[in-house]
Amino acid sequence: MAETSLNEERPGLLIWQTSNLWQSKLRFKLKKYNISLNEYLIIETLYKINSNEHKITQAQLSKQSFIDVAVVSTTLNLLEKKKLAIRNNIDNRTKYIKLTSNGKVLVKSIIKVITEEENELFKKLGFETFNFTNSLKLLLGKKIRIRAK
Repeated sequence: MAETSLNEERPGLLIWQTSNLWQSKLRFKLKKYNISLNEYLIIETLYKINSNEHKITQAQLSKQSFIDVAVVSTTLNLLEKKKLAIRNNIDNRTKYIKLTSNGKVLVKSIIKVITEEENELFKKLGFETFNFTNSLKLLLGKKIRIRAK
């Protein structure tokens, strides 16, 4: 019987290791754009939401991007300094967030690179990609799609 690491038998640790690998690969690609993974995830979320002409608040952005609201706030400060996003005051408590034209150009150029990198990583799953994605959604309590035969 071949010896395996205890870590190879624990799904939680395998998910953690896979997440670290995914993040590392994306950070490497994003480095040449001088943008962090959190910054990218936020501008991608803004791009996809704003392309549907929706106004988004910081709380909504946090919910849609699955990034903690405090991290979103800090990251938005960085994005504003880089002139990639702006916050417009609606009142003293509410601000709508949108991408600047520079932010839109940047995210459009990065999306393809990130998609290719993710496809390269997950192509190892082959036909199991659909089932793997559904399994992760089940763990997160989300709805899954059933593929018709």
